[in-house]
Amino acid sequence: MKLGGFIGAVIGYFSTKNFIGALIGYFIGTAFDNTGKNTSRSNPNFEVGKYLMMLSSVVMKADGVTKKSELNFVKQFFVRQFGEEKAQQYVRQLKYYLDKNISAHKVSNIIKQNVNHSSRVQLLHYLIGIAVADGEISQSEMNVLRKISTHFGLTDQIFRSLLAMYNYQSHDGRQHRQTNSGMNQTISIKSAYDVLEIPESATEAEIKKAYRKLVVKYHPDKVSQLGEEFQKGAKEKFQKVQDAYERIKEHKNIK
Repeated sequence: MKLGGFIGAVIGYFSTKNFIGALIGYFIGTAFDNTGKNTSRSNPNFEVGKYLMMLSSVVMKADGVTKKSELNFVKQFFVRQFGEEKAQQYVRQLKYYLDKNISAHKVSNIIKQNVNHSSRVQLLHYLIGIAVADGEISQSEMNVLRKISTHFGLTDQIFRSLLAMYNYQSHDGRQHRQTNSGMNQTISIKSAYDVLEIPESATEAEIKKAYRKLVVKYHPDKVSQLGEEFQKGAKEKFQKVQDAYERIKEHKNIK
């Protein structure tokens, strides 16, 4: 495992107190490790950090207000991941781009051409984290994130699944963090379907098929070559899939 990926996974975990954060940290750390190297299939000199800061500014400006909580999210993430000095460089870039008219379409397409699919998924998860930082995702932020996801070449099912990983659900045109009062913080039925990337109208056969597909996709053994920290992140997603499936089985009385 590369140093940036290792540090990113550790910092991501302790920053968010869960293994999803570790997974995001790993991919972003690896992406920065690969700056100046061939990160995917085309450009050996691609600067991931530069374009990630551009998209960060787009998300932060989406609702017309640049919130301190969002800036702190970005700053703290990079300080913990790369140290104060390097983080300050990226924050200066971010502040510069906040004053510019950045095309999310253009930047997202550049990233798509130079970064592999798995990394794009994790970068989108990071961008969702910026919008989540103030406790609520506005409709304008949601629209921007959806567009970036589309330009990244990701499906709507993947987008909804990532959103559900943050435990958000749609309500009255806005996006709210789910606040269940039960002791076990049971996942909502809508979020459960989103995690499995299927509609609520799915049949029992479709539900089981989606579950089996994601169990294989997120099984920790799939990433064993990347090291223990990455396996922990995969295990967390694996558990999310399991929890969602159990919630749906209970709701539909599936044996």
